[in-house]
Amino acid sequence: MVVGAVLVGSAACASAQDSTAQLEKLIREQQKQLDALRREVGAIKGREAHRPAPGQRGTVAAKAADEPFVLKGGLPLSWRLPGTDVDIKIGGKVKADVIGRVGGRQSSGAQDLFAVTGIDTRGTRFGDDAFRIHSRESRLNFEISKKDTPLGPSRAFIEGDFFGAAGNQVASNSDSFRLRHAFVEVGPLLAGQWWTTFSDPSAYAETLDFQGSGGQAFIRQGVVRLEHKFSNGFSIAGAIENPEGRVQFGPAAPITSSRDTLPDFVGRVRYQGALGHLQIAGVVTRINAPNGLASDETGYAGTVTGRLNLPLLAQKDNLRFQATYANGATRHIQETAGVLPSVFYNPATGQSEKQKSFGGYVAFQHWWTNELRSNLVYSYVRADLPSFALASTFKHSQYAAANLVWSPWSELDLGIEGQYGLREDRDNRRGRQTRLQSSATYRF
Repeated sequence: MVVGAVLVGSAACASAQDSTAQLEKLIREQQKQLDALRREVGAIKGREAHRPAPGQRGTVAAKAADEPFVLKGGLPLSWRLPGTDVDIKIGGKVKADVIGRVGGRQSSGAQDLFAVTGIDTRGTRFGDDAFRIHSRESRLNFEISKKDTPLGPSRAFIEGDFFGAAGNQVASNSDSFRLRHAFVEVGPLLAGQWWTTFSDPSAYAETLDFQGSGGQAFIRQGVVRLEHKFSNGFSIAGAIENPEGRVQFGPAAPITSSRDTLPDFVGRVRYQGALGHLQIAGVVTRINAPNGLASDETGYAGTVTGRLNLPLLAQKDNLRFQATYANGATRHIQETAGVLPSVFYNPATGQSEKQKSFGGYVAFQHWWTNELRSNLVYSYVRADLPSFALASTFKHSQYAAANLVWSPWSELDLGIEGQYGLREDRDNRRGRQTRLQSSATYRF
């Protein structure tokens, strides 16, 4: 009898296990049916959203009912790739510029933007007035993003504009497309070509002129950056970035690139709050003299940037600013980047001297109405030149701009801007220029 009871118990356990397995199988099948029903309901809702109103049969709206339903993406103006969790966005702008310059002898290579360092101070070029129309600032970008990955949100972004090599104005005006940005961002990591960590594009002044304030830090380059954002509005970031030291052997020698053996090391601290933001950044760079002709040098630069909201004046009024000091890192101030080396080498004495420079700007933006705004911009840059620099070496510049921009709707800007620039050389000789520019910009 004991053996019988054991057999009966074993049979009961086997039967219970079979029942449990059958129940689990039934639950899985029902779950599959529910998922299929959800997909079917979603498809029906998509068709209903595109169903034409009575009397519209045979129209474009009726045809849309038979087309695949596309979901809205998580980013503005983006859409979800069907069957995935990937969002796609195409953006950019078309910008037409009409520019007239008055006097102030300037090299022809700077006619499409206002490079104050291009103003002639030596009386070697005529100061004729000039006129130009172009659309080189137009740009196109493409972005792919995912909201959820094992490392957090991710995106890939690529953008270009037409400020590459100039085209032939005789007939085609076919300006070349060039790379502006190309990077991948996954959680706290960003790698690719993007704004240097040293800069603060959110504090740039709004100018119609593509060049903008000479006192700003303006570099797009290869970056590998890690950033951490705290819950209280603070964030910190550290990066290694593409180096580009600049050296000059003797006062009359051309400026050349150094041997770049180490990356630039960049760090920043930023606070974002209700009244605006404040950012402090620094960079350390190594300048290696070519072929060991002189000793290597270490350069550095520091900057403070920010944007202060001024709601007591008008709801969207704000003040933007930047102040930068560079010692052996001239390219981190836009005005000195192309005209001064990081390090001067004096072959006569065998000594080297790092170039010291200061630059900054302040910009006030006032909103007359919700559609009409103005920007007032002033920039100042000064270099502490070595005693053996040529008399014609750039020493000091000032830049000012005032504009009026009308946006009848958010994607369209119509504006007019007056610009003034002054360049001063080491021997105190000066050149000035005044420009007038109008622009039409449509963003998409």
